[in-house]
Amino acid sequence: MKTWAAKEEQFLTDAQGKRTGFLLDLQTYESLREAEEALADIRAYDATRDRAHSEIVGGQFSTLAAYRTGRERKGK
Repeated sequence: MKTWAAKEEQFLTDAQGKRTGFLLDLQTYESLREAEEALADIRAYDATRDRAHSEIVGGQFSTLAAYRTGRERKGK
């Protein structure tokens, strides 16, 4: 697991000196966005895993070859 640390802490403050935000360098920001996307993928997988497994066990699936054949027929 990666951890991120800002090179320098840079806060945005309001007129009273209260911290209202934080600045990130681009590398840290991009790393956080990639981690967010990976987490979204994991959550999507977890949400559909049980249903997909039951459909496969129940024989409710199609092979890639059958899917391609069907797509080719629709295109003609």
